[in-house]
Formats: sequence, structure tokens, C-alpha cells
Amino acid sequence: MSGLFCRIVAVIALGGVPGLLSLPSTGVEAERAAEPARAVERVRIGMINTLFRDTPQATVMAMMRPFGVIMEAQTGVRGELVPGGDVEALGRQLADGTLQLAVFHGIEFAWARKKHPELRPLVIAINQSRFLSAHVLVKSDSKVLALADLHEKEIAIPNQTREHCHLFLQRHCPEPKLTSFFCKVTNPPNVEEALDDVIDGVVQCTVVDGVSLECYKRRKPGRAAKLRIVQSSEVFPAAVVAYRPGILDEATLKRFRDGMMNANRTIMGRQMLTLWKLTAFEEVPQDYEKVLSEIVKSYPPPLKN
Repeated sequence: MSGLFCRIVAVIALGGVPGLLSLPSTGVEAERAAEPARAVERVRIGMINTLFRDTPQATVMAMMRPFGVIMEAQTGVRGELVPGGDVEALGRQLADGTLQLAVFHGIEFAWARKKHPELRPLVIAINQSRFLSAHVLVKSDSKVLALADLHEKEIAIPNQTREHCHLFLQRHCPEPKLTSFFCKVTNPPNVEEALDDVIDGVVQCTVVDGVSLECYKRRKPGRAAKLRIVQSSEVFPAAVVAYRPGILDEATLKRFRDGMMNANRTIMGRQMLTLWKLTAFEEVPQDYEKVLSEIVKSYPPPLKN
């Protein structure tokens, strides 16, 4: 249960972009921006549904409840986490003021901004690296040279694999369905077991995120030397906590931003970061806007069925 809690709340305060402040506004957006921001007693924070991949809905709901206490203690702002649905639904609720803040993966924020350019980011959350990557790995002595060579092979996709890894694999797989390309897809409980399965010959390949791979190399350098990267992803931006100007007053936004960014300076904050598997909250890097712009070219918004 505690592991699931870590997974869910670890994405609460993920990333912003100063460069987005110069985005053009439509007439409607300008009118909204002119409205006076409201002070609120409780901030409703919507969570994109892809944050909870492989997690039962009942468990998600149960794990959201304690966040308000943590948020108020760290930021002075009372908060409530709520399921936000998919990109389209979450973007709409944030734009119309139903939600005051929303948590997106970075690529999903770029998609939502296509329809709602008035949305702005607040902070980024760092787990050792400001940007994300994904890698497909095989055993070092494998004859596989490219992703296409893995046709009819077995792949391990660890449970709760991060969303950018799924996107990378889906977009670069030669066939639209993974089950049509790979002969078998297994779901080991974690990245370490997935990489061990490749080395031990249980499966022929796996996909993992860059930070997890580096952790594995530190923990098991000898075994890590038996692995080889077949293909690496583009650079993905960190996830974001986004807002729409005019919904929350600046004082509330500042308390939330400052509380998150100062989390590593307090005992409770450091405990929270450890629980959330983060190393720090930071301001948005100068090149974050560029990464957002580039990644949406390679990964355009998915077509609605």
C-alpha cells in the first residue's frame, strides 16, 4: 500500500515553463485573464489518469485523501486531489476553473496547451534529472541491432512503467499494437526484475526510464555490463503542475510554489521528497519550453477514436 502511495503522490508537483508566459491569447483568453483572481479556502488539484496506470481505481481514491494534510503542512495551502480524467477532460476543467491546479505529464501538458494555450506551468519536480528518457535494452551478446529486429520476441514492461516509456515504445514499434509485434509481453513488478529477466534470458528485451537504468547500474554494475541499449528515446520534459491565470490569486500560487521549492530545507519536506521518490522541486529550466516544443513534433496529440 505504501508503495502505491509513493507512486501516486510522487507526481503531485511536477514542472513549469517561464517561456510559456509569452504565448499569444485569444480574445476570450484575454477576457478571462482580466478577471480578478479569487482567494480560495481549498485548492482542487486534478490528476491526469495516466499517472495511475496499473493501479486500481479504488486504491487511487483511497490514496488521494491524505494529500491535503501533507500539502497544508508544507505550503500553508489546503489541497484536495481529484481524478482529472484524460488530457482533454483535465485541460478543459483547468481552463474553465473547475480545477485550480492540474498535474500533467510534460508531453500531455504540451498536448493540452494545443487546445488551451492560456494554461501555464508552476514548478518542476526533479528525480535526479530535469528531463526524462526511455531505453529499450537487450542482453549484450544479442544479435539485435534495432527495435525492428525484436519482432516475435518477448518483452518485459515493468509494472507502473512511466508514461513516456509507453509512448516511446508505442510510437517506435513497427506495428500499432505491441501484442501484434512482440510474441509475449510480461509485467514484472519492478524495473530491477525486468532487467534481470533480460540478463537471465527469461525475455529478450525490456523498456525502462533513464533514471531507473542509472540506479540499476549503481546497484548491480556487474550485471548491468551484460546489457546493451538498442534504442533510446527523444528527451521528454518533466511533468507539470499547471494553472490558468485568473483562477487563483497570486498569494496562493506563491505559497504553493515556494512551499514545494523549499521542501528540501525542512525535515517534513525532506521526508516528503523521500516518500515521493524525488530529490527536489525546482524552477523551470531555461530550455524547458524548447523541449516541450520539440517533443510535441515527435509525439503529436493522439487522435480521438
